[in-house]
Amino acid sequence: MQLYVVTWQFESSEDQTFAEDSLIDYVESGKAEELPEGYERLAWIHTPQDGSGVVICKASSASTLYKVFGPWREKFGMVWDYKPGLSTEELVSLLKQSRE
Repeated sequence: MQLYVVTWQFESSEDQTFAEDSLIDYVESGKAEELPEGYERLAWIHTPQDGSGVVICKASSASTLYKVFGPWREKFGMVWDYKPGLSTEELVSLLKQSRE
């Protein structure tokens, strides 16, 4: 699976406030741990002071990311940005290969 850095941002503080109860329910009900096949969340970081955050995850495709994050966009107007990334180990391996 591909490593991704996913950033998100609420479009307004009103949207962020509207989403609070849903986030609490999502986490406390256990739904946050019901991850679809082809998706693994490694870290989930919130920066509520500006209505943004970061998810570090592995996913089988961008389509999988859309399935995970699309409902939040639809319900709460969140803007999502997906970027494929490399772990340090992957980057070091690539750098060493390029020198051979």
